[in-house]
Amino acid sequence: MSLVAGSATAAVIPFNVQGRSGAGMRFDNENPSAVSTSATGGEVGAGISYDDVSNILTVNVGWGSGAGFTNLSGAVTVAHIHAAADAAFTSNGGVIINMDGATPGFNNSATNGGWANTQVTLTAPQETQLLSGFLYLNAHTSTNAGGEIRGNLVAVPEPAGLGLLGVGGLALLRRRGVRRS
Repeated sequence: MSLVAGSATAAVIPFNVQGRSGAGMRFDNENPSAVSTSATGGEVGAGISYDDVSNILTVNVGWGSGAGFTNLSGAVTVAHIHAAADAAFTSNGGVIINMDGATPGFNNSATNGGWANTQVTLTAPQETQLLSGFLYLNAHTSTNAGGEIRGNLVAVPEPAGLGLLGVGGLALLRRRGVRRS
C-alpha cells in the first residue's frame, strides 16, 4: 500500500517583481507613468513566494532608503494587489486584495516601509491570475494617489526549466549553424 499515491505535491513557487521599466517596484513601472517621484522598492529577505497547496502568497518587499531603495514622496496611504486584464506590464486592473492598514507585516513608512512576511490566502481564480502573470503590487501615496510604485508578480523559472531552455537554445544555434554550412 502506497501512502504517496494520490497525495498532492506541494510546490513553493518564487516570484520577482518586474515592470516595463525593469526589476523591482518602481515609479516608472506605474501605468500611466505620470508620477512625481523617483521612488523604488523590491524584494527583501525571503522575497516573494506562493505555496500552491495552502494557497498562501508570502510577500517580503521593502521601499525607501532604510530598505536599500529610494524614498517615496510620503507615507503609503493604501497598498494593494491588483488583477490586470492580461500579463502585459502596461495592463491595469482593479484591486483584489488590500494589503495595508491592519495587514500584518505592513509598514507605510516612506523611508523604511514595505511588507515583512505578509501573507494572504488566494482564491482559485486569484491563483490562476497569479500563475498567469496578471497580478501586480501597487503602493499609493497622497502625492501619487493613482500609485507611486508598482511591480508585477512574475514567477521565477525553475533551474531545471532554465537548463532546458539553454539546451533548446543551443540546439537552435547548432541547427542554424548546420543550415548556413
